[in-house]
Amino acid sequence: MQNGRYLLSFLFVVCLTFIVKAQSSKEIEEEAFYFFSNKDYKKAYELYDKLSAKSPKEIDYKFKLGYCCLYYPEKKSRAIDIFEDMKKTGKAKDLKDIDYYLGKAYHVNYRFQDAIKTLESYISSVGAKAKEDDKFFVEDAKNVIKNCNNGIELIDKKIQAEITNIGPPINTDEVEGVPVITADESMMIFTYAGSKSMGGKLNEELKPDPNGEYREDVFMSVKTNDSLWSEPTPVTSVNTNGNDAAIAISPDGTKLFSFASNNDLGDLYMSVLNGNEWSKPEKLNKNINSEAWEGSCSMSADERFLYFASERKGGLGGRDIYVSQKVNGEWGPAINMGPKINTANDEDAPFIHPDGITLFFSSKGHSSIGGYDIMFSVQKDGEWLEPRNMGIPLNTTEDDRYYVINAKGDKGFFSSDRGGAGGKGKQDIYMVTPGILGEKPIIAMLKGTVYGNDKPIQGTISVIRLNVGEKLSDEEKAAMQAQGITPAGNVNIGDYLSNSISGKYLVALSPGSVYKIKASAPGYESAEEELDIENLEKFLEVRKDFYLYTEGTNTTTPNTTTATAVANTTGTTTTSVSNPTTTTQTDVTTTENTSKEPCNPNSPLPDFSPLKGKSLNDPAVYKQLLSIAGNHCAGTMIFKVQIAAYRHPENYKYDHLKQYGKPEVVNYPDGITRFTQLEFKTIKEAEVQRQKAISKGQKDAWIVGFVDGKRYTLEELIALDFLGKSVN
Repeated sequence: MQNGRYLLSFLFVVCLTFIVKAQSSKEIEEEAFYFFSNKDYKKAYELYDKLSAKSPKEIDYKFKLGYCCLYYPEKKSRAIDIFEDMKKTGKAKDLKDIDYYLGKAYHVNYRFQDAIKTLESYISSVGAKAKEDDKFFVEDAKNVIKNCNNGIELIDKKIQAEITNIGPPINTDEVEGVPVITADESMMIFTYAGSKSMGGKLNEELKPDPNGEYREDVFMSVKTNDSLWSEPTPVTSVNTNGNDAAIAISPDGTKLFSFASNNDLGDLYMSVLNGNEWSKPEKLNKNINSEAWEGSCSMSADERFLYFASERKGGLGGRDIYVSQKVNGEWGPAINMGPKINTANDEDAPFIHPDGITLFFSSKGHSSIGGYDIMFSVQKDGEWLEPRNMGIPLNTTEDDRYYVINAKGDKGFFSSDRGGAGGKGKQDIYMVTPGILGEKPIIAMLKGTVYGNDKPIQGTISVIRLNVGEKLSDEEKAAMQAQGITPAGNVNIGDYLSNSISGKYLVALSPGSVYKIKASAPGYESAEEELDIENLEKFLEVRKDFYLYTEGTNTTTPNTTTATAVANTTGTTTTSVSNPTTTTQTDVTTTENTSKEPCNPNSPLPDFSPLKGKSLNDPAVYKQLLSIAGNHCAGTMIFKVQIAAYRHPENYKYDHLKQYGKPEVVNYPDGITRFTQLEFKTIKEAEVQRQKAISKGQKDAWIVGFVDGKRYTLEELIALDFLGKSVN
């Protein structure tokens, strides 16, 4: 009885298998054609591979399998084998367009010379009197030949760049793409599709369906203290059950642009960061969103210009890049960027660098080697220069888009499904170093925290360019006049808000000017200082913390600034660009008790490795400095307390510090006049005096070192290991 039951089960399985096999070919063919028609070539490939293996003489299966390989990067090399075999063994009636597809297969596999030869053969075979049905293919073949010639040239000029998969926790075995970053690379927002998508698997009507698909959502990750990316979290205020994509973020990280399609071609939206929460996306105005598709954008650091891609009528190609200028708080008319940027082909994914004059975008025209290639152009004297291709290996024969770089220009980020070694999933986010060819952008990145009575608050950072009217071009003057601004004297660049929870802010500033930076908040006394980057020659990061107090509050904590200077730069703040500390008045007792330790000129060189790369704005780091080297002295090295630095020294009064002696006033070659008081052999001795100056209301007092009369910041002395060979 037991054996009979097993036999019955066996016969049932055999019968079921027979029925499935009898139906499978037709069902597989229908399913394969469905995916093929919807351009899901990966799924179509898997099914046509089965059909072709089962019926190797069926030419249609073989052709569609080869076609899928053309658009499935991991299988593109097989396209050559398939089409070469078809050309070798196929009948004449089946070979009419085989050279066209074989030429494209050579192209996507970087066999550019073979592709040109094969495609020219195809064009020749069609002849001058091509039928209407052939014209599209002939024009496409000519375009691919151009791509191949561009590729040959770029291979000869292959760039030296390192491309790495940024890995977990951002990349998974699911879909991650379209990265957008803040100027300081502290935050990344990207588009994700997978098991964490809102709503799970959904059908076309956005209803739960185990056979459905995951929709795109927006996720966010931030840099941790050890410079690693945090576990990504969904931006719930932006995400819906439909497809939601992040496409741009303002350089300071406070405004997020997204794309959404609601039974239309798709429009651009913007959210604002309030503390740790993003607001609901609001649709941009009709000057940006038209009845056509708009799907990518980028806003300038001063928030005056929005660059975006659109398929609206009147462009130079199917998809062009436009720019809109903000007028009275609203985006003005969209202006086509013209033939220097746009071509008869498609352009997409603009990214304007925080310097305001370097534009990255993707193009199927210009010097593309196939599909969209990443290009960049620099604005000079009001005109955009001829775009340059970012080259191989960054660009491929497939589509390459959504490229962004940090303010410094040493890192770029993009997404790709190029797979291969290092790939984590279907589509991943990659990092490129360096982020730009040739010279890096020149810009000053001002960042810090606004404190109110020593606690982080939301404040307004007002940025004003001083005395710039005579430096403006005619185009800049006309643009300012259109906004009702007189192009002379000081120019208000804009107001920026610090985060209401962390108090952090970030502002990108173009070189060539002196700026006044003012921090204010309701109920607090404002604070301001100047930043001189008129002669800036390289990237400069300036850290400036503003301490605001209500009237009558005991103010013993200094406003601090530090510049992460780059060699050959002259950019400084006019009050405190040198060495900052945030040591408060409570440290005076500790310093008084320890500063009397004897100075030993023969003491071994302190080990500064624990301090290198760390900011002395951190009180714990500064205390560590005092512990490691507070009593160190050597040779001719002395320390002084610098109480001020001004471009216009006549504005500074030091009556409140006269009891400590008349300051030494020196006008340095960079045009900054610096005031210092007293001389000390150790940092701890100087720290006692610095705290005394602070207690008298001189919040911006700090310590500098002198070796044989040459001035160094404490950061420089740390980097040079205190009188190392490079100092002497």
